[in-house]
Amino acid sequence: EGKGEPVILLHGCPFSVFEWHEVVPLLAKHFRVIAPDLLGLGDTPVRLNDDYRLPQDVRMVTELMDRLGIRSARFIGHDHGGAILQLLMLRDPDRIEMAILTNVEAYDQWPSKPETGDLHLITNPVTSPLVFAALHSRSVQRHLYSIAVVNQSTLTDETLDAFASEHLATALRWQRLRRFFASQLDPANNHLTQDAVPAMRRFTKPVLILWGEKDTNFGPAIAKRLARDIPGTDGISWLSNSAHLPMLEEPQKYAEVAYRFFNDGTIDQDARMALA
Repeated sequence: EGKGEPVILLHGCPFSVFEWHEVVPLLAKHFRVIAPDLLGLGDTPVRLNDDYRLPQDVRMVTELMDRLGIRSARFIGHDHGGAILQLLMLRDPDRIEMAILTNVEAYDQWPSKPETGDLHLITNPVTSPLVFAALHSRSVQRHLYSIAVVNQSTLTDETLDAFASEHLATALRWQRLRRFFASQLDPANNHLTQDAVPAMRRFTKPVLILWGEKDTNFGPAIAKRLARDIPGTDGISWLSNSAHLPMLEEPQKYAEVAYRFFNDGTIDQDARMALA
């Protein structure tokens, strides 16, 4: 949506582009906003022999940019999308003009401890059918996704339908999710973000850490560590009423901070103080 300089939004897991649905119209007033579903998630093709590890997403993003005639862009990466950005800093940093990182997978800190048990239940061939059946219940959906938000009213029926249906619509989609989570649990895939740290430490283009402060999956300690490791970081902007999904919990503020940063490179003074 929109016209102007391109801004590419990379969502998290096990979510989809729907997580940006409040933010896209706000950013599209100023930019050309591009939000793809990531491999193995959303409405991407269901092929059970696909490789859902991070390098393939990096390849997908760069090929998408080439197809759209975009050499470089401003990026926002959330969760899994933020891990993709870290690998892009290593493999093709000229693609990135500016970047915002939001509650991202980083270092060797993912999958997070609160979610690991669920990932094992879904990938285990014995328990997986039971989880598939249970997740058709609205109350179970609400319980599962409640870990991602502070304000439970954020989990509207529309939101839960969007997040759950992409995995439950067909048996093949559920098997795709199992394959995706198996890649998340793969230590070799997990270690790729740790391998990208030297490249992050060389990345001097403008970076903003825009973080849901009450996240119990990827908490403030990771945000502060990233801010220390990435020399281009101007500061941390905390969204104090958000957990893992600040773009849904505080969309107006999220979009305002992102616009100000992308437009003129400025952030709140409080954010700069957060690095002290």
